[in-house]
Amino acid sequence: MKTAHDTPASHGITRREGLLTLLGGAMALAGCGGGGTGVATVSGGGTGSFSAGPISGFGSIIVNGVRFDDSIAKVLDDDGALRGRDDLKLGMMVRVKGKAISRTVDAASADADEISFGSELLGPIDSIDTVAKTLVVLGQTVQITASTIFEDGLTLSALAVNDIVEVHGFADPATNRLVATRIERKLLANVTAFKLQGTVSALDPTAKIFKIGTTLTISYAGVATADLPANLADDLLVRVRLATTPTTGTRTATRIRAVEMEVEDRGEAEVEGMITDFTSSARFSVNGQPVDASGATVPAGLKLGSRVEVEGSLVKGVLVAKEVQLKDENETREFELHGIVSNKTSTLPGTFTFTFTLTSAGGIVAKVTFTIDAVVFDNGMTAASLLDGIKLEVKGVALPDGTIQATRISLE
Repeated sequence: MKTAHDTPASHGITRREGLLTLLGGAMALAGCGGGGTGVATVSGGGTGSFSAGPISGFGSIIVNGVRFDDSIAKVLDDDGALRGRDDLKLGMMVRVKGKAISRTVDAASADADEISFGSELLGPIDSIDTVAKTLVVLGQTVQITASTIFEDGLTLSALAVNDIVEVHGFADPATNRLVATRIERKLLANVTAFKLQGTVSALDPTAKIFKIGTTLTISYAGVATADLPANLADDLLVRVRLATTPTTGTRTATRIRAVEMEVEDRGEAEVEGMITDFTSSARFSVNGQPVDASGATVPAGLKLGSRVEVEGSLVKGVLVAKEVQLKDENETREFELHGIVSNKTSTLPGTFTFTFTLTSAGGIVAKVTFTIDAVVFDNGMTAASLLDGIKLEVKGVALPDGTIQATRISLE
């Protein structure tokens, strides 16, 4: 993607951030070093908006509570290739550049100019712990929480060792794990390369090997100079493409890129992620993004590894915060969906369970299920009026099979 950026070497990403195996929940949004680098409170003349975090709704896309109209937005993957709106899914980590945000008492909206997305991990499962709800993929531990979205029909219990999975999520520096926001299963025949994002350690320029995490060793002996960062060094944050073979031992890199950092000024910015470096409640970093919260409303208890949502503006690579909210990753996340009903089915009598699909101009929004006695109907909506072709707003929570359990349904 053609964005202005600085390399980690130029601003000194801290060693504590370097210890993260997968720093990228918001795809490493900033180009200055970790929090506590003496950032002064600043203000600037940036225009437009920037939002980074998981997709929490559709009907356009909803990120950090803002409904972005994606009808004319350019959609890019992590290689900078053009993609379609139907490639965007619930729980995917995205960065949205858009127009100014319009706010009312009940809603926030904006037009999106550019949406970029990319997963933090793609590879085979090494092990599964269904009790702890964790996976190990390419030597990296993945934590499943109540808000993790699985692709339609997939569950943790349906996964097996050696299955190929793609994981979106936040790096938790307190536990050195990737907290998953979305997990998909892939067919090996459709995967041309594995990938992961992390920081280089134990670099050996003579043997041309390095590590990401504590167990994964990567060889870059066959990587062309054009596909290597000029400043490859320990603690550099990189995205690595890996050959799908060998299946054990040292993995083979095919391309290594330093992660680009977002430095463009924006009048409004909202970022959700983990605190990855912490000096004080006024100076910290979120997913590598330096935050100046000296003038913000800040909750008690912030620390390394806290999950937060920060609202403010981006000025010279610094998120100047107006408000910081503490999030609980174990809480069930509410999703908001807007779309047209199709493929409605019901089970009557007994459970009174209905299932339907919501679609929009971008494709399928989600499969939704609800039980009559567990949902609130609003704005003239009733169970009897739930018919194919009507346009709804649905709020709900994720189920283990990737569907959404509706809690509130309204006509739109």
